[in-house]
Amino acid sequence: MSLQEYYEESYHIERGRSSEDLLDEVLTSSKVLANYAVESKNKFLADKDWQGLRILELGSGRGGVGLHLARLGAEVTLCDFSPTALTQAEALFQAEGHSVTTKVADVTLPDVKFDSKFDLIVDSHLLHCLTEDPDRASYYQLVYDHLLPEGIFVAETMVHRKKIYIPEGFMFDQKNVLWQMFANWTPVRRILDSLDLEQELNAAGFNITYFYYYGQFGFVPHKRFMDIPNDILPAAVRMVLKRKEN
Repeated sequence: MSLQEYYEESYHIERGRSSEDLLDEVLTSSKVLANYAVESKNKFLADKDWQGLRILELGSGRGGVGLHLARLGAEVTLCDFSPTALTQAEALFQAEGHSVTTKVADVTLPDVKFDSKFDLIVDSHLLHCLTEDPDRASYYQLVYDHLLPEGIFVAETMVHRKKIYIPEGFMFDQKNVLWQMFANWTPVRRILDSLDLEQELNAAGFNITYFYYYGQFGFVPHKRFMDIPNDILPAAVRMVLKRKEN
């Protein structure tokens, strides 16, 4: 089973849930990242009103972050490789009385295009799921090409620390890639050192406006990592990026 098939199946399994339960879960699970996106916009795009602000959520799943921001008046576009997740997102937005644009796409492919550029692009915990260098380069180019000159790219991603707990059924290689055993070993996370991540972002054409290592936060890569102490889980970096202009 590929990683894409795994996620698609997980969304299919939950199709029978009530809309109220699904809405509550989607909003609750995305609240922390949505709050960070709001804080970043208010600090770095303070002169722009929420009403009509153009936002793109990448790796959106069911669009929880986007829905929080749509409630503030933003015009939201969601992008994910799961058509099932986006269908569920459209239903949630409709139930709340909000319009949304959705796009099914694999953001690692270099030909992915959107019809507009955006004031705010949010990485919905997607970056650390991109394990190969060519895929990450394509992703960064997609963000760069669709970010307005004054726009911001907001992300929260997992980074390496000196010691990370690796449970049975996973392995961690020399390139900082976490693998999971499905039918075969499959790469599922890229957990870079924070300094290497900084260098990668600079090389991709971004100015780092904000970059903070939250060593006290532990990122849970998978449910098998639950109840593990924070100091042996991947740490968190929060960042706000802008385009470098030639």
